[in-house]
Amino acid sequence: MKKTAVCFVLAVGIMASLSSCLTTHKMVVDTNVPEDQTATVTFVNDPRNGYFIVKEWNNIKIVDELYGNKSISSDDKTKLTVPAGNTSLTFDVEFAIGGGNSYATYTLKNIELRYDMEQGKLYKIKGLIKAKSLSLFKSNVYEAFVSIYDVTDIKNIELLKEWKLGEAEW
Repeated sequence: MKKTAVCFVLAVGIMASLSSCLTTHKMVVDTNVPEDQTATVTFVNDPRNGYFIVKEWNNIKIVDELYGNKSISSDDKTKLTVPAGNTSLTFDVEFAIGGGNSYATYTLKNIELRYDMEQGKLYKIKGLIKAKSLSLFKSNVYEAFVSIYDVTDIKNIELLKEWKLGEAEW
């Protein structure tokens, strides 16, 4: 019995410590809009393919209210409930480029994404870094992208649009 209790306490402790590493920052950007007239947008952070800090919604600063004084990890998510319709989201995004144990950081600031969000839809925004040209003898060139997906039907995830943000050499 004691062994089972110790294992249970240990398992709960491990799950709690692992869950504290991943935070979902949530915000309803306009509480005056009925829930059935909104869309949900989730920014998915990935240390290699884009680490987002959302700063504005429709030119209204939300960064302080969204993140407060919490530290932001490259594994976190940001989940916004926004009114359906034309939406502008401004963010900074950071990419890790390279290979092996050697990486460089490519940061883009004040990127604006505009999209017409449909009511009731679930959207996911992800970054992607693609190798444009790789060489042993000169710098490698990478392209940075951000994409928006419709994830309302988990069995039928649809890429809606992809934006090229820029290129970096490493």
